[in-house]
Amino acid sequence: MKKRINLLKGHRTLAEKEGIFIKFKNLLIVFFFLILAVNIVIYLLLLDQNDNISQLNLLKKEFVEFFIQNKEADAKFAYFRNKEKQLNDFLNQDVNFYPYYNLLKQSLDNFAEGAKLYLVEIDKTKSTNFTISFDNYDDLLAFLKFAESEDFLTNFNQLSLINFNKNELQANKTDYRLNFSGKFINLTSQEQ
Repeated sequence: MKKRINLLKGHRTLAEKEGIFIKFKNLLIVFFFLILAVNIVIYLLLLDQNDNISQLNLLKKEFVEFFIQNKEADAKFAYFRNKEKQLNDFLNQDVNFYPYYNLLKQSLDNFAEGAKLYLVEIDKTKSTNFTISFDNYDDLLAFLKFAESEDFLTNFNQLSLINFNKNELQANKTDYRLNFSGKFINLTSQEQ
């Protein structure tokens, strides 16, 4: 028995295998260039992102330097905001003393000679306690007549004489004081 080797048949198998290897090689080359292109795109994106980050870092440094340089101005703004808040709180709690004091002072100046305001207290509800002093007894009597008149009483919702004091200051000087308690009228409703 003779054994024969068919070289042509083996050549076909090798040619088929060589075609598969060429296709595989071409596929690897395409895959390599595809991965290379993807790497280049990713590299360019990362480069752009790195530029953006460096620009943001420079901007951050500028802002930090600006805040450091303007720290004193910021402190002044905070101080003035605090003072504005305190002023607004004060105005909300203010008694609005001056118009009522001025009303009382003008009434005394116009109609009661010799009467001097010694003490005035006005609270937020317009309740008042005031003391009027006189140098002589005749001025006191003239004021009491005026205090009972409508010209004086129209300034108050209610008014009461609480106390009368006579103080000996010197040998020939006597001080008379009248203490009143009452409630002023609301000036805003009177002006309208």
